[in-house]
Amino acid sequence: MSKVALITGASRGIGKTISHYFAQQGYSLILLSLNKENLTRTKSELALLYTSCNIETVSVDFNKPNEVESTLTSIITSSKNIDALVNSAGILKAGSINLTLTELSELININLLSTITVCNLVANKMKQQGFGEIYNIGSTAGLEPVPKIAAYSATKSAIVSYSQSLYHELLPFGIKVCCLCPSVVNTDMTNDGRINNNLKIETQDLTKALDFIRGLSASAAVSMLSIRCKVIDLEK
Repeated sequence: MSKVALITGASRGIGKTISHYFAQQGYSLILLSLNKENLTRTKSELALLYTSCNIETVSVDFNKPNEVESTLTSIITSSKNIDALVNSAGILKAGSINLTLTELSELININLLSTITVCNLVANKMKQQGFGEIYNIGSTAGLEPVPKIAAYSATKSAIVSYSQSLYHELLPFGIKVCCLCPSVVNTDMTNDGRINNNLKIETQDLTKALDFIRGLSASAAVSMLSIRCKVIDLEK
């Protein structure tokens, strides 16, 4: 039976790099993202590099948690197994008290409600299987307050807390849960000119972190891993 990795936010940035990682590991892929064009491009890139990799792409709007729930329910029903889940879908919006309700709702829907919805549905599938791995992409902004991105920080703080609770809840069922918390990563989402791109964390650092966690002995576990950006820490 082929191992399957389900990756959200898979058409760009961290999610795309992690898709390459699991393809290299011989997994079949279920890739979720909103942008159909980017998904198609990512699938083509992966298919060219990993000719034996089975790749399914699904376009879904993470700003609509009900749509996410319906889509994931259908995927889970049609999938014999889901071995690994990576929740990478997310957006960054600067601001706190100046954000409109629409902007705040979008942050919460994408970064929190849809992410937790995916997690809950896949976790129940993994409990039935008796195995699985869940990796949520948090942020160092969820570990300490960042005033200029307060609302974003709040969503990531919630994901960190949720992930750590889920770690304990699923531990008896043989399911790994870890929240990866990088600082500023070199993606189009952070390309605002404030920090030179060559000083940011690379997306490949996330796959190296994944590989480290997954390579630990059966007796070891990591529920949260912080990946610092040196230039940000030097500013403090």
